[in-house]
Amino acid sequence: MPKIELDNVGGLAVRLPFRPRDNGDELGSVVTFVTINSDSKIPIMLKFLAKASSCFFASLVLTGCFHTQLNGSVGGASVTVATLRSPDLILGTATSLRPAELIDLFGDETWAEWPSLARMLFVGITQFKVAQLDLDPDSLYVVTATGGDDYDPDSRLALSENPVGVQGNWHVIATGQRIIDGNLKVSALTESIYRQQLPILATQTDIQVQSRLEAAAKLLVADVDNSGSVDYDDVLRWNRSLDSDFLLGSVPAVDALSDAITAGQPTDILAELASDVLGGHQVELLFDNGQVVVETYNWESPVTAANFLEYVRDQFYDQVLVHRAINDFMVQVGLLSYDGANESGQISYSLKPSGTPIINESNNGLSNVRGALAMARTSDPNSASTQFFINQANNQFLDFGSSGNPDGYAVFARVLSGLSVVDEIAAEPTVSVSGIGSDVPARGVVLESAKIL
Repeated sequence: MPKIELDNVGGLAVRLPFRPRDNGDELGSVVTFVTINSDSKIPIMLKFLAKASSCFFASLVLTGCFHTQLNGSVGGASVTVATLRSPDLILGTATSLRPAELIDLFGDETWAEWPSLARMLFVGITQFKVAQLDLDPDSLYVVTATGGDDYDPDSRLALSENPVGVQGNWHVIATGQRIIDGNLKVSALTESIYRQQLPILATQTDIQVQSRLEAAAKLLVADVDNSGSVDYDDVLRWNRSLDSDFLLGSVPAVDALSDAITAGQPTDILAELASDVLGGHQVELLFDNGQVVVETYNWESPVTAANFLEYVRDQFYDQVLVHRAINDFMVQVGLLSYDGANESGQISYSLKPSGTPIINESNNGLSNVRGALAMARTSDPNSASTQFFINQANNQFLDFGSSGNPDGYAVFARVLSGLSVVDEIAAEPTVSVSGIGSDVPARGVVLESAKIL
């Protein structure tokens, strides 16, 4: 049986014995350390054993290790690796493990000793001989899983006696180096992000695609690997059976996409369901004259939406001034901090720090119509960072490809409620302020707070 110990930093260590089938002798043991998240809804010891077993197997097979999963682990799936932009040019093929193959590998006695959840997590693992793939560490590749059987179709955290055959295929995008490192999941979550990238591959470089992958991760998951920050690696490590608590979006939406893949639904349905997985985040903008609720376009504008939400989480937009308001046009925020007012009502303000510029996502099919939120920028299309505006009128002349603004202004959210509040702000009398502009609301309109609902 596994031997469990506490380490000196509050984690857990496990030693898992391995007995090869051809003789009954124990072949040493492997030690792995696991950090347990205190918010887990799965019994702590069961989750630990399952993750430790998975880590053990990953260390056993070394690099190029994948795990295929949908509602549960999928065994018998055909797994291929190809370059992202030439998916028909297959570099390598493997098959994910079924229970019978694992029993043959480990032996009946060892297999019987492990917890049922641990056994379930072994199913679906596969490995590529990465040296034969000749991968460029910096290039992007697509790993495709096809067919097989879902051995936990109802997500009960145990092997089912009635696995369900998978009729479709699903994908994960990864760099060559990440494939070499191994320990990746091919899941409905990775499929949703893969589907998100397909429409833009012809116009985006690998670096731009990678920025979208990183942004999508911040929209979808928390810190799955306990690294201290959220990045695309958290998506690659997300396990439907263990990490549903780390999903920021809807678990039922992920499961609906899994069911559609299992049923072999057509690509248009998969794209629609993938969009539902990305969803949208609702944010309350509380102005001094009322509340505006907006929702982000995570599918169409992942980089811009993630950028906006990060500033919201950091309370960047709390106590900021509306520094531009033009009736029948727009209201704009993000430049000035509201520092209070004296007894005579004179406003004090200071410049907010400028953030890191992001890529311009204006070519996303969204329009600067009334109620749309878009990023403000300079003449450099890729200079937006913290300032955004709310379109108070239909301003399609700001759209990508328009004659006056061919680079466009990236729409990333829409107003769900409170447009009357925006109308009131846009109608405010304005004054000219040196160094700020000629359309500054005279009374000092304050965005008091912004918070994710």
